[in-house]
Amino acid sequence: MTQYGLLLVDMDGVVWRGGIYVAKNIKALRALQERYKIVFMTNNSSLTRAECLDRIKAVGISSEINDIYTSSALAAIYIEKRGVGRTFVIGEAGIYEELIVRGIPIVSEGPEVDYVVVGIDKYLTYHKLSKAASYIMNGAIFIATNEDPTYPVGDRLEPGAGAVVSFIKTVVGREPDFVAGKPNTWILDIVVDKYRLKKEEVLVIGDSLHTDVPMGYRYGVDTMLVLTGVTSERELSSAKTKPTYVVRDLLEALELKII
Repeated sequence: MTQYGLLLVDMDGVVWRGGIYVAKNIKALRALQERYKIVFMTNNSSLTRAECLDRIKAVGISSEINDIYTSSALAAIYIEKRGVGRTFVIGEAGIYEELIVRGIPIVSEGPEVDYVVVGIDKYLTYHKLSKAASYIMNGAIFIATNEDPTYPVGDRLEPGAGAVVSFIKTVVGREPDFVAGKPNTWILDIVVDKYRLKKEEVLVIGDSLHTDVPMGYRYGVDTMLVLTGVTSERELSSAKTKPTYVVRDLLEALELKII
């Protein structure tokens, strides 16, 4: 058994799929919290950290709000560090709450917009997309919460924030200035610094070959791919970046004494 100091655990596809909890992973996480510091991370920008915490606690997993990172929270941290400015949002409550708690002004109309933050938005309109693109072309910093094309809901995949970001990229003719969520490695900078860890003490656990695994690989930490979310075994065989470990679920990881 490899002894890690901290597990950075994805939520969508590991703890739950939409409104459905992943029972075997939940059971394993209850046991793992007795031995490891667990920090949760999700690219889902729609949920607030408080909502994530409530869902985690509801199934008997202990956590605190400061041990939860959403792509919305990371986007807000980025703006706070770069310099607070007027921000236009495509997104839901998760983004709005994180901006508000950091005193970042949210605007619905111009003329001066400093940042455009783009996440998943189930109430998306053409008018919102048009305004966001216009602000970016007029000089606003383009921030994507993440570029996930899909996210798991029950037994299906639904369009993710990446689909919205792609629309705006096509209009403005360029990439976002900053992508807050995975596979950006800066969340690991934050975690390693906050908990005073060495890289070999961190294990990234997630369900995606496009976000979780590349993030850990680029940063130089071990990764565990859990086949309870968006990745199939067939996709794994052709992946360019391989995880350190692959398990069907986290109970298997315990049985194999990986963690």
